[in-house]
Amino acid sequence: MVMPRQAREKTLYGIYHIQQRGSGQRPLFQGWEDRKKWLSILKKARDKFQFRLYAFCASHNDEYHLVINLQGADLSSIMKSINISYAMYVNYSGKLFRDRYISRQISEREDLLSLMADIHRRSQGRRQKPDPYNSFCCYRGAEEALLLPVDMQDIRLDCSQNIISTSSSSLNECNKCITTLYEARNRLKEIASVNEGSLEELFKDKEKRNHLIHQFRRSTTLSLKQLGDLFGGLSESSVSKILNR
Repeated sequence: MVMPRQAREKTLYGIYHIQQRGSGQRPLFQGWEDRKKWLSILKKARDKFQFRLYAFCASHNDEYHLVINLQGADLSSIMKSINISYAMYVNYSGKLFRDRYISRQISEREDLLSLMADIHRRSQGRRQKPDPYNSFCCYRGAEEALLLPVDMQDIRLDCSQNIISTSSSSLNECNKCITTLYEARNRLKEIASVNEGSLEELFKDKEKRNHLIHQFRRSTTLSLKQLGDLFGGLSESSVSKILNR
């Protein structure tokens, strides 16, 4: 009897290590042009879903690694966007990826530090110049990092000792953030009352509304769907477009 595949546990606010392997039929990356295209796809996904990118590695020919903070985004949607876009670019008639991606939530600071150190070691010794397809170049401040800068608000690197540190000991909490739609609605009503207006009037002023959507994205753990509900029933795609402006 074939057991049904267990659904992935979804957490909208957390840090994840993702590993995607190739099928072995064709190298996932046949050269630097493939890697450069993959980085551009990764950048578009980050712009669309507004997750934070802490580390990446595409140094190996047949796998890639990511460390991301979801920031309310859906991990499955992120990975589907990246892998489908890359598969369309490669246009390989066979199987490109080996099964689904592997994901693991990182809940301890020490685990994150160890993981990122391991990812950054993967490119050492492979090239004389800094590897632009490994995020270690970003933390070193190398010119190659311009291909895709990482989000270093929460993480910094002591280059002299090759030690990564985090600015917060809590990895999966949004400190002082609004965590429920109920709290967010109350906060939005307070903002409207200060401006001596109603929520309906606030929503009609698209410039103010869009500014508030950006604010609530940064100060809450709400998903794109919840943000859409909060601001008058906007779709997830509409919220995503507003956040990308």
